[in-house]
Amino acid sequence: MKIEANIDELVKLVSTAIEAYTTAFFLADNQRRLLKLWHYYSLGDNVIDDATIPFGYGPIGWVAENREPFDISKFSARDSSMLGLYSRNEDIKSFYAVPVTRGDVLEGVLCVDSKRAFVFARKDQTLLILLAKQFADLLNNVRVQKFVNTETSDVASLHGFCRQIASADSVEAVLQLTMGLVRQLVECDGYFLSLKTDNEDGDFRVEEAQSYRNIKGTTFSDQDGLAGYVIRRKESFLLPNRKGDFGSYVFVPSKPVERFRSFLGIPLMVKEEVLGLICLTDGRGEAYNQRDLRVVSIIADNVSLAISNIKAQEKAKSLLTDMDGLTGLYNFCGFQKRLEEAFKEASQRRRPLSLMIMDLNNFKEINKLLGYETGNEVLRKFARLLLNLSSDESISASRYGADEFALILPGLAREQALFVAERLHKAMEGSTFIAPSYGVHVTASIGISSFSQSSGSCNELVDNALNALSLARTRRSGRAIC
Repeated sequence: MKIEANIDELVKLVSTAIEAYTTAFFLADNQRRLLKLWHYYSLGDNVIDDATIPFGYGPIGWVAENREPFDISKFSARDSSMLGLYSRNEDIKSFYAVPVTRGDVLEGVLCVDSKRAFVFARKDQTLLILLAKQFADLLNNVRVQKFVNTETSDVASLHGFCRQIASADSVEAVLQLTMGLVRQLVECDGYFLSLKTDNEDGDFRVEEAQSYRNIKGTTFSDQDGLAGYVIRRKESFLLPNRKGDFGSYVFVPSKPVERFRSFLGIPLMVKEEVLGLICLTDGRGEAYNQRDLRVVSIIADNVSLAISNIKAQEKAKSLLTDMDGLTGLYNFCGFQKRLEEAFKEASQRRRPLSLMIMDLNNFKEINKLLGYETGNEVLRKFARLLLNLSSDESISASRYGADEFALILPGLAREQALFVAERLHKAMEGSTFIAPSYGVHVTASIGISSFSQSSGSCNELVDNALNALSLARTRRSGRAIC
C-alpha cells in the first residue's frame, strides 16, 4: 500500500534528520493497553520485530500511559533492556519519545535513541513533535484507505444479508444472522440486540449479547441508560468518547457491561414504533465512525422490516387458526386464548371482567324449516350484530359452539355487562335483521358471569356463565346472571 510505504519513508526521514541509532513507531492497542512495533529503522540488527510493550512499562510505556514526551539524556547504567525494543543489550545513552495522538485518542508512540549522550537537542525534540503530527495524519489516511477498500465488500455482505433475512422464518433466525453480520463488519468489544417485550409496560429485553459479562435476558425501560436514551429519541446515537457521568451505564446499573468509552446505538423502527435496538460498546475512545453508523443503520432498517413481516405473518397464522370461517369471529380455540389473557390481566390488575355466553333460541327449527343456507345466514348476521355491539377493541366476540356465541368484556362489572345484554336484546327485538325474505325473528338466551363477583378462576368463570345460560333458557327474560 502506498500509504504504508510513506510511513516507512517517514521513519527513515526521522532517523536521518535526528541522527538516531534507532527510530521506532509503536501502534497503540487501547483496548488491550498494549503498544505494538509497526515500523522502525535501525543501524543495528537487534530490534525485536514483533516487540510489544504494555502501557506504563518502561519509558515507551510511560509515554503511552501519560501521553507526554519522555527524555533520557543519559543512560547511567547503559541498560537498553528497559526500552523493551532490543533482543540484547545495546550501548544506548540517549532516548526521546513522544505520543502520537488524534484528538483525545492515542494512536501510538514515536521514539528515537542514540549511542551518544545528550544528543537530542531542543530543536530535535521540537522536530519530533511536529513529525508525530505527520504520523497521525498518515494513520488517518490509512483508515480512509481501509474504508474505501472495504466499501465493496460491505455492499456484498449487506446484499447477502438482506437475501438471507428475507427468507428467515423466525425472529430468532433474524437475530442470529444480524449478530453474525455486525461482528463481521464492525470491530468492537460488546454487541447487544434488544427487542420490545409483549407486556403492557413496554419494556425491552436483551435477546442477543456478546460481551465479557453475560447480560442476555436483562430487561430495561426507555428511561434506563444509553439504550433508553436511543429509544426515547428514536434516533441513532454515536458517542465517540464517553466522559464524566454521561451515560454511566448502557441498560440498567445492576447489570453493567464491560468498561467502555465508545457507544453506538441504532433503533429498530417501523414507521414511528421502536421494535428494539442494536448497541455496540468499546473500551477505546473514538472506536466508531460514520462508516460504522451507516453500515449498522442499513442492517437495522432491514432487520426492522424482517421482524415486522415475521410478526405480521405469525399474527395472520394465529388468526387463521383462531377464527371461525363462517362468521369471522374467534372460534372456540381463539375464545380460550383471549379469555385466558383477559382473566390474567384482570387478576393482576384487580380489574372487573365479565363473560356473556348466549345461544340462539330454536335455531335447530330454523335449519329444519328453512334449510342450512338460511341458518348460516342467520349465524352470519347475528355475528355482525355482535361485532357492532362490541366496537371496543378490548371486547372479543366468539362463536363458542354451533349456535352459541360469547362476549368477553374486560373492565366491565356485572351491572355493566347486564346493560350490554339489554342492548343486544333490544337490537334483536327491534328488527327483522335475519332472513328478511322469510320475516324470521330470532331471540337469544344469555348467561352472564363476572370475575369480580363470583368466579375465582378462568374455568369457573365459564362454568358460571354456562349455568346462567341454562337458567336463562327457562325464563321469559332470556337472561340470567351467576
